Amino acid sequence: MPRLQSVVVSCANLIPALALSASLYAQSATPAVTQVESSATIAPPDRATVGAVTPAALGKLVMQRFASATAPAFDSVYPDPLGRAVVESAIQHKDTRSIGLIRVLESTPSRAVLLLTGTVHSGKGSGIETGSDETNEVRRFSGLYEAERNDGAWMVSRQIPLDTLNYIRGQNLHVALSPGRHSDILDSLTVTVGGPYGLALRLNNAARLSLVQLDGRPAHYAFGGGVLWIDAPRSGTSRLSKLVLRYTIADERTPPAPAKGGKPAAHRDSVIAYGALNNTDVWNPFFGYDSGNDFSLMSVTATIPARYRLTTSVPQTEVVRNGVRIVHGETMHPQFLLALIYDKDWQPITKQIGDLRVETFLTPSFHFSADTLAAIVGRVYRVLVPRFGEPQLPSHYLAVVEDRALGHSGFAVRMNNAVISGDGATMLDEPSLGPSYAFAHEVSHGWTMNATGRAANFLQEGWASFCESLLLRDVYGPEAEQAMWEKLRTSYITGLDRAGFLGGFEGHQSILGRPDNGRIHYFKGSWILRQLEYVLGDSVFDRAMRAYITRSGNGNDGYEELIADMSRAAGRDMTSFVMPWLTEKYIPNVEARVEGQRLIVTQSQPGADFDLPLDIELITDSGAVRRHVHLMSRADTVDLGTTRTVTAVHVDPDHHFLLRRHWGELARFTLRAPNARSVELSGSIASKPVPATRDGDHWSVTLPLTEGRYFWMWRVDGKGPTDEEALAAVKLTNDPSARAGVRIVRPEQRLADSLAR
Repeated sequence: MPRLQSVVVSCANLIPALALSASLYAQSATPAVTQVESSATIAPPDRATVGAVTPAALGKLVMQRFASATAPAFDSVYPDPLGRAVVESAIQHKDTRSIGLIRVLESTPSRAVLLLTGTVHSGKGSGIETGSDETNEVRRFSGLYEAERNDGAWMVSRQIPLDTLNYIRGQNLHVALSPGRHSDILDSLTVTVGGPYGLALRLNNAARLSLVQLDGRPAHYAFGGGVLWIDAPRSGTSRLSKLVLRYTIADERTPPAPAKGGKPAAHRDSVIAYGALNNTDVWNPFFGYDSGNDFSLMSVTATIPARYRLTTSVPQTEVVRNGVRIVHGETMHPQFLLALIYDKDWQPITKQIGDLRVETFLTPSFHFSADTLAAIVGRVYRVLVPRFGEPQLPSHYLAVVEDRALGHSGFAVRMNNAVISGDGATMLDEPSLGPSYAFAHEVSHGWTMNATGRAANFLQEGWASFCESLLLRDVYGPEAEQAMWEKLRTSYITGLDRAGFLGGFEGHQSILGRPDNGRIHYFKGSWILRQLEYVLGDSVFDRAMRAYITRSGNGNDGYEELIADMSRAAGRDMTSFVMPWLTEKYIPNVEARVEGQRLIVTQSQPGADFDLPLDIELITDSGAVRRHVHLMSRADTVDLGTTRTVTAVHVDPDHHFLLRRHWGELARFTLRAPNARSVELSGSIASKPVPATRDGDHWSVTLPLTEGRYFWMWRVDGKGPTDEEALAAVKLTNDPSARAGVRIVRPEQRLADSLAR
């Protein structure tokens, strides 16, 4: 499942919650910049245009198209691909769109800066809208824009990042939690306003602001579309300002109505057993999940009725006074978002592993004990610390939290110093079907959680998956590790994992082109790190990762910094090796053939050439022979210097690289199901279920599959096996009634189509 510290993030599932008003709030004082009221109703456009006569008219035009136009009509006035994706998604899901803020912040005869924000009211298919959902849905759209005048028409030219020359240097939060009702938040921020367009921050769209104060004085501000804009004067990058915000966010979970004669509404928190303000709920202000300008030391003091236990997701202390639990948490390293999770039934336990404090917040019914979880945390540290040093978050504190608000799920997210599970965790790892090690994955996030930039998800999720493979090897051996890499490859090709995601990424998506899509980062992103480890060797790779991890969290730490660290450790520039894996939609399509005494190796994928130091295996009449080819262009030729007959040529026989494969076999799958009306074969073998052919009591599917490891399962009359049934079936051999299994495909023949079907 997606994992997040950021939509990051680790793990980008947004928490469902209650809908609240998306009303906009602004100070009554007259703002110092031009404003177009967003409450006016604007008629849909009747024709496509690409410009407007003034910057203000351009702002109205863009927002009019945002709120009511088709995707092509919106695209004709709006150039940013990530913002376009917001509108495309809203149209696809038939979500309502509404106008937020339209402001002209600066205007010259040829250039202007606009503040444009909007809201997508999705309800996540449940009819319930939440401020956090609304804020996250439009985070790639709501913001600052540069407009230019060309041939008399004003057009949007680009989006300006909110954090341009602006910084959050610290946050001191006081939160009064009233479960089932609301949270009252007082946030004192230390900020630097170096940009000329004021200070714009992302904040939960349902927040009701009662105070916005800058350096002790009321500030002019506007709030809408998940963006709080403050008319803050530019003070340079060295001067610190104090920003104080007071606001309330209603509880996004509605408790059941009390029975007749029951407790009045004032005591409704008695029926709320648990809840959370997660770090994806945008309950404290920040610039963005991939910004490096909002990392700072943070502190939080939270109060809650004493019958609840509370975690701040960072190192904390607590006291109880007059029926109120007071919990104080402080970050020991720069962070930008916090989580507050509470539960009446937790029984916190603290374990010490060397200088690491492991604190568990679990209910008595949770499937795993504090001892079991602490032992695995210790194992993760014993495997990773000798190679990569201490985590990026060197506070020597880790919490393991059962968040019942996440529902019946297992370990699927990391928030700050806390590994989070729903109440349905039944497996910490899965060495047979997956293989996978979900709990170790989440613990491993601590080493790269502060990665930033457009490849932040690659640096976070790809890294955690890479570490997951190291833990599988440590516990179950190299075969389990290799099986995981084969699983990640087929999942990248077909797009199908155990969560049921279909489609495939090959030819459709790149890492930098869609930075928010966490799934490609798990698969392709982890393979990038595996390939770097192979190309550079363990010692050089480990040295580079240590350098990256040690420095991270003190500013921008993205893929550029990772490449620089890899280059310094290797003693050569690694840019040409890494960048195509980030920018391209296609993986390398490499083929090799022998002509006479020449070995000819080519790469023919669309787009850029890859830098590939490859092993080529030649199958001859006297055995297998290896040749090394460093392919950097479309084709290279190697003189074999032999007259032996070559019967087959295999590229990258040990599967060190994520490549298209051309050798495999025709794989036949059969199921005995005499009473079935329809049967389909699904799994990592195909991007969609394949109908089976019936022959008496048996159903069969024959597919050309390239070499690799495939998970398969039968869908009978539209129903597939449960996870438990699939795990049990994998252990069966030669059972014609098995509903699932694993198929190892050997390179027996060359296939015309090298992609899994």
